[in-house]
Amino acid sequence: MFYILVSFIVFMKLLRAILLGVLLWVLIFFEVSILMFGFGLNVPNPVYYTLHFLFSSIFVIVLSLYYFHTRKVKKGFLQGLLLGVIFVLISIILDAVITVPLFMKWDYSFLIRIDIGLIQLWGILVCGLVGMIKK
Repeated sequence: MFYILVSFIVFMKLLRAILLGVLLWVLIFFEVSILMFGFGLNVPNPVYYTLHFLFSSIFVIVLSLYYFHTRKVKKGFLQGLLLGVIFVLISIILDAVITVPLFMKWDYSFLIRIDIGLIQLWGILVCGLVGMIKK
């Protein structure tokens, strides 16, 4: 019985992280769409990079704080890093399944751009710092 309860709690933490990762991807998708199509800012523009960095950082901080909000979730730097890795994996999967086929004309080199890799590493670090602060 105890094993079933522990398994359920672990599953719920993972499900929570995955759902927050999907929400993060949706928020960033709309943010990038607004920057590119609403304001006409494209990738080489420094204003685009600055705003994208700011908004994605805020989204990651808010969703990480929400994840670590409950008492059932272990808190700490490593747990935050793990949450950040889950966020990045969800982002890569959704970009590969939705963004690339619909908007990039099947050009998967989009997923290995330096700017995207750096913002994902930054998101992992921010999740780690939030986990450390919440501990």
